[in-house]
Amino acid sequence: MVEVVPGSPAYRAGLRAGDLVLSAGRTPVGDAQSLQRLMFAEAIGRPLPITVYRNGALVDVIAEPVELTGV
Repeated sequence: MVEVVPGSPAYRAGLRAGDLVLSAGRTPVGDAQSLQRLMFAEAIGRPLPITVYRNGALVDVIAEPVELTGV
């Protein structure tokens, strides 16, 4: 991750700038578009397990995607 916006679902889940997202919802993530595809309708409002690589270790967090507003 390049940036984590304060107050965002990623921020609330504990994700940090520099985390490398490996999987979301137990599905491997190869690029940003893959991750975005997992964040659509059925994921909104539901806990989504995310595994990241951080400082040489695998870290699991739970995020809850929300509907984007004001875009």
